[in-house]
This record gives sequence, C-alpha cells and structure tokens, in this order.
Amino acid sequence: MPHQMWRHVCAAGREEVWGSPACSTCGVRGVFDGWYLGMWESVRVYKYVYGLNPFGPHRPLADRLLVPMRDVCVRCGGRAVLTIDEETWRRCPTCEGTGGVWNRPFDEIDAVWRRVVAEWPEAVLPSVYARARLREWHDPAGKKSSRRSANSRRKGYSSHGLSFDEVRRAFAEAERLLGATWQLKGRGHCRRVSLDARYSPHALSGAARSWAWVTPHESMSPRRLLPLAIVEKAAEILGVQARLLISREF
Repeated sequence: MPHQMWRHVCAAGREEVWGSPACSTCGVRGVFDGWYLGMWESVRVYKYVYGLNPFGPHRPLADRLLVPMRDVCVRCGGRAVLTIDEETWRRCPTCEGTGGVWNRPFDEIDAVWRRVVAEWPEAVLPSVYARARLREWHDPAGKKSSRRSANSRRKGYSSHGLSFDEVRRAFAEAERLLGATWQLKGRGHCRRVSLDARYSPHALSGAARSWAWVTPHESMSPRRLLPLAIVEKAAEILGVQARLLISREF
C-alpha cells in the first residue's frame, strides 16, 4: 500500500522527506508531500512494466536502454498514484498506475527488450518468457507486445497519456466554475491562448461557450482562442501544468 510522506525543513538547516509528520531532529511538523509507492509496490510496477527481474546485474543495461523509451506521466509526475488528501490516494488512471507511458512503437521496444534478455537470460520473468514464446507462435509479424504494460498510445489518449474525454470534461467543469462571459476581443481583452492541436477540439467542445474566433493583430488569420483562466483551471482539474495544453498566448 502507498504511504504518506512529509517534507521537513529542519531548524538544523537541512531539508528532508520522511514518513513521519514530525521532524525526528527538532520535532516541528512538516508539510505534507503526498502519497508514494513503497519499495515492494515499486518492485511490482517494475516487473509489470519491463517484464524483468527488478534485481540483478542486468539493471544498468536494462535501465540505460529501456527507461528512455518511457515518458513520465504528466498527471501523477511518475508517482503512479494521485494524492487526494492526507487520508486518501488513488491509482493514477492516466498511466494505469505505472508512472509513465511508452513513447516508442512496440516492435522497437521488444527488440531492445530481447537485446537485454539475450545478454542476461536470467533477467526475464518466467511468465513473460512464456508470453513471448506464445506471441512468436501466434504473431510472427510482431504487431503485439509480450508485456502487459504495452499501452503507449491507446485509442482516445494523447502521446502524453491524457484521455481526450477527460480533457473535454475538465474544460466543461472549468467553464461551469468560472462562467462563460469573457472579453476575448477588442481593447482590454482578457489573457487568451490558443491550444495544442492535440487538445484543442476536445477542449473547445467542453468549454463551448467560452471560446471565440479572434484575429490577433500580430496574426494574419483568425484563431480559436480561450481565456487563459479557463485553461489553467482545466489543467488544475486534470492534474497537469497548463503549458502542456497551450500552444501560444495572444
């Protein structure tokens, strides 16, 4: 089970993160830093993601080749769990509780995985070896991955791992909370932005009353712009940074 951590800036002058709310040196209560996976939960995640033994001499090679093939989840920041409050956590739905998403095609990932296994045969987990052999029998073209965690770019998700449905709902909720009356044109307009092309149609569908076609003075063509405040609120709901959704501010 994940556990809570607190960040302490000790009177002795050092900053540390501990599993206790009170500093072990000065006794002052720290700032709650959220929920984290424990060592054995992290071990299970490693097995699930890479299909390799988490311990052994193969780790330097496996980490050097395979870790760069995954992007850190933008929603949980790689923690695999989301912090609701000091008493509540939940598994991150964006990365399926793994802390990241694959950023390469499955055949490329499996080729690198086989390279690690060829050099360190004892590194592979028996269950994964069995799936790999079964895949070679039923899928000689290599279109499917033998690892259960092969979910790089699922249908309905961006390359960042965000669900387009969740993006739409987040913008709808942001519009509900902040309202739909915004001055997007003319003198004294609010801060306004265009969105990343991956998210724009879903965001505009969610906040359908808050956007407008605007031709900024430095642009020769009209653009669909949203109030920055709406985008920032939607990003907060999604648990990501607003800059991930924004293309440009006008």
